[in-house]
Amino acid sequence: MVEVLAIFGFFAWLFEVTYEWLSAQPAFPAIALAAILIPIFVAWEYRYLSRAWNLHGMFAKREPIPPERFYWPAQERKLRFLVMWLIAVAVSAWWNTATLPASGQLNFVSVAGWMNALVGTLAAARVIGLVALFFQASQWFDAMTPNLVGLLRRAMYKLSDNYEYLGQKRRDREKEEVY
Repeated sequence: MVEVLAIFGFFAWLFEVTYEWLSAQPAFPAIALAAILIPIFVAWEYRYLSRAWNLHGMFAKREPIPPERFYWPAQERKLRFLVMWLIAVAVSAWWNTATLPASGQLNFVSVAGWMNALVGTLAAARVIGLVALFFQASQWFDAMTPNLVGLLRRAMYKLSDNYEYLGQKRRDREKEEVY
């Protein structure tokens, strides 16, 4: 019990120190607004992107059918490229927001800062939505992908000898005996 309190205390202290540092930054209003808007945009983007990339079967709780399996390798490459590009856009937009702080005044620097904050917020939300979609779709097609997830699943299987960590359905022994 003491360990749990120590962990919560550590995270509370870390949150307080981070908040104090961020509130001293000139771009704090833009960061606070992004902290509110990004989760809303991520939920909307995830739903939109799952429809746009034709991954409806994930939500129907069924196995992927052949057309989905056929198109997934091409879609996977496009998703990876889009994530990398949007990460660069989000980082550069937030870097510009930090250098051109968004304030309540109506001048060129403030307007440029708010525009960069808007671009950074939208790009960050899209990146988070795409990464979530990528991981869920990869798991839907193959439980051992992406590579990091596959390595973690294999490690958990070796540690526990639990077949479910491999993400494959357990075979029915009675059906196997017939063949």
